[in-house]
Amino acid sequence: MAGMLDVSSLSLFTAIWGVGMVAMMLPSLIPMVYTVTVSGHKKLEDGLGTRRFEQRVFSVPASLFILGYVGVWTLVGAAFYVALTVLVQAGFVVQGPLGFWAGLIIILTGLYQFSGFKHRALMKCRSPMGFIMTRWKKGNSGAALMGVDYGTFCTKCCWVLMAGLLTVGAMSLPLMGIFSVIIFAEKLGPFGPAISKLVGAAFLATGILLII
Repeated sequence: MAGMLDVSSLSLFTAIWGVGMVAMMLPSLIPMVYTVTVSGHKKLEDGLGTRRFEQRVFSVPASLFILGYVGVWTLVGAAFYVALTVLVQAGFVVQGPLGFWAGLIIILTGLYQFSGFKHRALMKCRSPMGFIMTRWKKGNSGAALMGVDYGTFCTKCCWVLMAGLLTVGAMSLPLMGIFSVIIFAEKLGPFGPAISKLVGAAFLATGILLII
C-alpha cells in the first residue's frame, strides 16, 4: 500500500496497524490494565452503595483504558503511513524498503535506544503503580484519558522501534513476534534498561550492514 495516499488505503492500513498494535502491545500492557482494574475496584469498594451491576460491568473502565491506549498508537500508525508514502512518492523508496535509507533509519533507531529520552520514558512504562498514583482519573472518561496518557508515554518509549519494524517489514509475523518480545522484555523484564541498550547495539550493527 506504500505510495497510495487515498482514504481507502489509509483506512485499511490503519485498521491493520491497530490490530497489530493490540497483538504486539497487549502482553506488556497486562500489568497496567490489571493495576487499573484493581485500583478502580478498590475505589468502588470504598464508595457508598456500590451496586452489584457496577461490579459486573467493572471491566468497562479497563476496556476504555485499552481503547484510549490503542487509539494513540493508531494515530501514530496513520502518521507513519503518511510519512512512508511521502518518501515513496519522493523516490527514496523504489524497489522495497531495504537499502541505504533503511540502514540509516535502523541506525537512528539504535541510537535512540541509548538516549536519555528513551530511558526516562521506559522508566515510566516500567512503573504502573507510579503512574496510577500520580495520574489517576476518576470514572469511565477518566479511564479512557488515562489510556491516552499511558499510550503517549509508551509512544515516546517505543515509536522508534515501530519505525524500525515498518522499515524492515511491517507485515512480517515473525518480526512482529520478535518486536513483541523486545517490548515485553524492556517493560517487564528485570533488566529492561540493559536489554534496551543491547537491542540498540543490534540495531546499530544491522543498520551498518544494510548500508555497507
